Amino acid sequence: MEFKIKKFILKSSNSNTYLIQSEVDEKRCYLIDAGNGIEAINSLQPNQNIDAVFLTHAHYDHIAHIGDVIEKFPSCKIYCSEYTRIALSDYKLNLSFYHGTPVIFTGEQINIVKENDNIPLFNQEKMVILETPGHNEGCLTFQLANYFFTGDALIPNIPIVTKLKSGNKQQAKESALKIKMVTDENSFICPGHLNMIKSTEIDWKLYINE
Repeated sequence: MEFKIKKFILKSSNSNTYLIQSEVDEKRCYLIDAGNGIEAINSLQPNQNIDAVFLTHAHYDHIAHIGDVIEKFPSCKIYCSEYTRIALSDYKLNLSFYHGTPVIFTGEQINIVKENDNIPLFNQEKMVILETPGHNEGCLTFQLANYFFTGDALIPNIPIVTKLKSGNKQQAKESALKIKMVTDENSFICPGHLNMIKSTEIDWKLYINE
């Protein structure tokens, strides 16, 4: 594996931000979500940059520090779904209004991605996009080698939350099945909350047989 993954937790909501760093090109770093983008930024060496942020969805606990990331790294790209793009500019849709710290982001750095898109990172590594709605209409899962960053589309062994705006139980079930079908015994699930886990340690019946 030519990259390493560090996790930073936003303690107020226990949401995960993942920092991906190349083992070959130390300057190039990437984030999965930006709930705790501040600690991720503070962990970098002076010569390191965040080249892109991949947003699993636009709920506040996953985007809280997106503005701080872009302020520090203005050329940083944001990859997300169309629904997430809309929600980034709507503090009620992204739920930040209800946390007392409204997030309204409309920067030109946003790039819309869809199912099976591939984003080159470093060397031969690339980020593959999976559309996994259910928790939220705009939920994406990002695959990097055998690591799957699922956000809240799949938090291992916990029922998928679908009661928030644009949540959909049937879509959640279909997305869980999609993730199951593309993973194997060598796959790791890196969720938006709690700990990374091997795909084989997940009770898939919890999602598929609902």
